[in-house]
Amino acid sequence: MKLAPKSVDSFLLNPQQEHLAVLIYGADSGLVRERNEKISKAILGADFSDPFAKLELSEAELLADPARLCDELSAVSMMNPRRVIIVRDAGNNFTKVIEPALPYLHKDNYLIILADELTGKSSLRLLFEKEQSCAALACYKDEMRDVHAVIRKKFDEAAISYDREVLDYLASQLGNDRYVTYQELDKLVLYAGDEKKITLEDARQLIDYNQALQLDDIVNSVADRNLAALEKNITQHLREGTQPIMYLRALQRYFNRLYAIRAQMDTGQSAESVVSSLRPPVFFKQQPVLIRHANSWGIENIVKALKLLITAELDCKTSDLPAIPASSRDLLKVTQLR
Repeated sequence: MKLAPKSVDSFLLNPQQEHLAVLIYGADSGLVRERNEKISKAILGADFSDPFAKLELSEAELLADPARLCDELSAVSMMNPRRVIIVRDAGNNFTKVIEPALPYLHKDNYLIILADELTGKSSLRLLFEKEQSCAALACYKDEMRDVHAVIRKKFDEAAISYDREVLDYLASQLGNDRYVTYQELDKLVLYAGDEKKITLEDARQLIDYNQALQLDDIVNSVADRNLAALEKNITQHLREGTQPIMYLRALQRYFNRLYAIRAQMDTGQSAESVVSSLRPPVFFKQQPVLIRHANSWGIENIVKALKLLITAELDCKTSDLPAIPASSRDLLKVTQLR
């Protein structure tokens, strides 16, 4: 069953009321992670931290041994009254594994499937939208009003005072990934300290990594898929003290703009007409470059690039790798998209 946006909150509180399995998918990997955790907590309760209450598998493992999913769904745990079975990195190939397993779905072994963006024609998505015992939960990037709500809730819970300018500024900078949004807001709450107040200047200093920085050379070398230029430009910026987060944020903004342009082009407009109609107007020297990139990048690869850029930012903040190799690895993958 396809979950309507208005039904999501009640579903997260009681996922087992009508369903025995859920597919959580979408471009916002942070929101996918957050909802997976909420559903698991709602089902397991006090046993959420018990490693025996959760079983995590990958699509690759189950494709190699399809019968295992049926076995796990049929298993009775002697340690926990309920278990959560989580399958990560699922795609359309997983449909042939889950279909024969549907009769084995059971309230004591709740199944959670995690996936990236799935189109409306995806066999896995269609299966979960059709089956009454299953739920399909989409996780798209936050709309502006959703980002406002997330910021308000976070600051209100921490008793942080702020004004409308702060709220609007943060909403314009955040929202690509729910996990990143929470990380940035946590940083602001910590910075506020005992004063319990965030000013617009505080927000700009802590969040706007691209202020007064010209990173067009890195952005253009990635969008041109020019590895030699990318290596040269990144090396130069790193010598000048530019942090990877700075150019990753600049790249995210640029590819978000490309996405908006391509969406209009897919309705039949030319890149030239779309770019010329943008407001505020694009600087005349940048127009040919933007048009070239809009013509060379399709929607599907733009979405993949944005996912890699968000992953690169997360890696910089959470990986054991140093920030530079952590980000460079994902930038290399972006330049290989064709």
